[in-house]
Amino acid sequence: MSLGMRKITFSAMLQRIADLVVLAVGWSLTLVISNITIQEIRSDQRSIALTLVAVVTTALILERRDLYSGRPSLPRTEEISRVFVAVLGGSASVAVAAAFLDWHIGAWELLIGGVTVFAARTLLRGLIRSLGTELPSTVSPSRVVIVGTGHEAKELAQLIQDHPEARFELAGVVGNLGVAERSGLADYWIGPTGRLIELMHQHSVQGAVVTATGFRGEQFRNITRELFGSGYDVHLTTGVSRMWEGRFDVRSLSHEPIIVVGRNSPPSWQRLAKRSVDILGASVALLLASPVMALTALAIWVEDRGPIVYSAKRAGQRGEYFPMHKFRSMVTNADELKQQMAEMNERTGPLFKVSHDPRITKVGRLIRETSIDELPQLFNVLKGHMSLVGPRPALPEEERAFDEELRERFKVRPGITGLWQVEARSNAAFNAYRRLDLHYVENWNIGLDLRILLATAEQVIVTVALLPLRALLRRGDAETDAIVANETSVSSAADMAAEDVDDVVIDLRRRNRDRLAAAENAEAARKEMVRRATVTTPIERPPLPRPPRQSN
Repeated sequence: MSLGMRKITFSAMLQRIADLVVLAVGWSLTLVISNITIQEIRSDQRSIALTLVAVVTTALILERRDLYSGRPSLPRTEEISRVFVAVLGGSASVAVAAAFLDWHIGAWELLIGGVTVFAARTLLRGLIRSLGTELPSTVSPSRVVIVGTGHEAKELAQLIQDHPEARFELAGVVGNLGVAERSGLADYWIGPTGRLIELMHQHSVQGAVVTATGFRGEQFRNITRELFGSGYDVHLTTGVSRMWEGRFDVRSLSHEPIIVVGRNSPPSWQRLAKRSVDILGASVALLLASPVMALTALAIWVEDRGPIVYSAKRAGQRGEYFPMHKFRSMVTNADELKQQMAEMNERTGPLFKVSHDPRITKVGRLIRETSIDELPQLFNVLKGHMSLVGPRPALPEEERAFDEELRERFKVRPGITGLWQVEARSNAAFNAYRRLDLHYVENWNIGLDLRILLATAEQVIVTVALLPLRALLRRGDAETDAIVANETSVSSAADMAAEDVDDVVIDLRRRNRDRLAAAENAEAARKEMVRRATVTTPIERPPLPRPPRQSN
């Protein structure tokens, strides 16, 4: 077993142990320690027995639902759905066991225990996931090869590159070189299928993804037989995209697998339910968040005496424009400065994002990290311009750049949160934004909205919990930069130690003047950027970077 595979197996074992601890603590607190049901009705021994039933049943369902199967990592919304089903099964097993043994169990105990375990497990996994993003060196992605070199292989390679959060790392493609060259995958090609296992060992690969459209029946069977014989599982593509896995049903036709894809046609009551959830959810959220909104408004006004709310035109349902409201988190002339910052853009396509945006105020940085700046959009939801869940509201210039396919996102209302926000918000790839928005429109149902809302709540809580860590990391980066700059200065002085002392003094003074001048120029440039805007042509970015190669 390779080192990478051992790391993944060890990580899955740690996840199992952590889940067992969460399950045991959560159900013990509810059934044993809290004493919701008095001991005269149910003894502690019986409570412990019911706790074991809940823990074992939930753990088995988590295992059965592939929560520990390794890579690719489950999308956040899909993981939340599977955990919910497992916890529901664990709660049901307690009720059945109590009824069968004629032991008393209260409905409140089942509800509180289930909610406690679900919330604790979801937040724990969210914390681990976010720590992996903040500290990428702690996460080991799976190295995979794509078997196939045609059009589907190219789309798959792009998918893996666009979604690093899936924890797949592409080692290369295996197949026909001529086809790879025609598909634009020549830089990814590492060898023919006849050397598949040898190449996987050579490049320290943990798995293979076989393209369903790349091979005929007998050739495909030979490839899978070779992989199985060498101890590898096979990831097989379906040849289709933009469809939720829940719509696929594998059936048997004379013991041969066929895939049935179900239509996505939610009944009309679900659309009525979505609007009802929007109105009720926005009203309750405004009521609960009103103290936070008042303090935020005061902090924004105290910092620079500028406007509290920022309103800007956005493209909504059917491409119609509406004024979207947010708490102002940037300087008052931020829109004017955007053109000058085009070279700093970290996103691809028409999107714009700068990690350390100099336009963001001190208060703005905090309310952005905690998503407090989005709260005024609840008024947009009540007005019917937006929904709680939907695609991200598009800027006018973004809307004009969208092609006909991407304009399908305007079939629904934009949302405060959405699939892209909870799955790949920090992802710089425009293709990820495009793919997830279209996936939402193609596969929408009320269940998807509820999963996204749960994922949003988990994300916000984890973000607030990690604020001290992020502040520490930013401080550490600043200190590292200062140390490097100091070492560079010391090294430069040491290199001149052999020169005449007077020349050294003169040169050091000159260098000091140069550094001061450079610092003054940089500060002047920053002030000029803040003062006015100039037009800059955005840089082009290559759509598909070359994968890392390993030496023999």
